[in-house]
Amino acid sequence: MDNPDYPREREIISCCMHLRTKTQFYMPDEMSAGPGFIKVTDTGTYWCGKSHHSLGPDDDPAEPHACQPGRSCYQRDV
Repeated sequence: MDNPDYPREREIISCCMHLRTKTQFYMPDEMSAGPGFIKVTDTGTYWCGKSHHSLGPDDDPAEPHACQPGRSCYQRDV
């Protein structure tokens, strides 16, 4: 189902494999990107799959540009 209000052209970036957003569970392009890749949005809600909160295990925000290499809880592969 196409939604004209949904910005399909958002950028997919590499991130921690534990970062989550609800659209990655039902939007085909986000589902096919797989763990460790996420679309960036200013209006979406993100959470960490390890802490199950909007903050990661290190108490910093769970966001695409924050969940990157160098962060103590960052994990790229299973």
